[in-house]
Formats: sequence, structure tokens, C-alpha cells
Amino acid sequence: MVERAFAGGVGNKVRIYEASTVGATNVAKIDSLATAGNVRPMRKRLIADLADLKLSTVDNIEGVTWGPRLPSGERTLLLVSDDNFATNQVTQIVALAVRYPG
Repeated sequence: MVERAFAGGVGNKVRIYEASTVGATNVAKIDSLATAGNVRPMRKRLIADLADLKLSTVDNIEGVTWGPRLPSGERTLLLVSDDNFATNQVTQIVALAVRYPG
């Protein structure tokens, strides 16, 4: 799951999470979570905060896909942004190696 935000003067903030609905409450037919009672949220685990990767630029990541498995057993996760034909943005491809626990 890609969580992203932009603030003028600050730039883009992008985090990648593994997310699971297993055990979460199905809220599809609940009108308001404020009155729903005991709702169990879905779980998410931070995989990467792009601010921690020392990239020259973090742009607006708009695409994500799994790539091939590495010889170490990790999976590659590919992230992409495009420059939208704007001089203040970049086309960017980021490849991450993702290791699953257990």
C-alpha cells in the first residue's frame, strides 16, 4: 500500500506498507464508524519510508508492482513516478528488496 502526502515548501512524503484485512471488521454496511461500537481495523506494517532511503528526490509515487525474486529470496518492489511534463517534478523508478518475516 502506498501512503503519500505533499505539502508546499516541504515536498512529497511517501511510505510503503504491507497491509492485511485478515481479522479486520467489514465496515461496508456500517453507516458511521462513530457509532459502530467495537471495530477492529486492518493491520499495516511499514516496509519503507522513502525519506529514509537517501534518494536525491522523492517525487509523487503513482505506481507500484512486484518485480522478480532476488537470489537472496527477497522480492523486488518497483515504484514509479512521472514528471507530468513539469520542470519541478522527475520521472523516477525506485527498486526495493522486500524481505518477509518468518
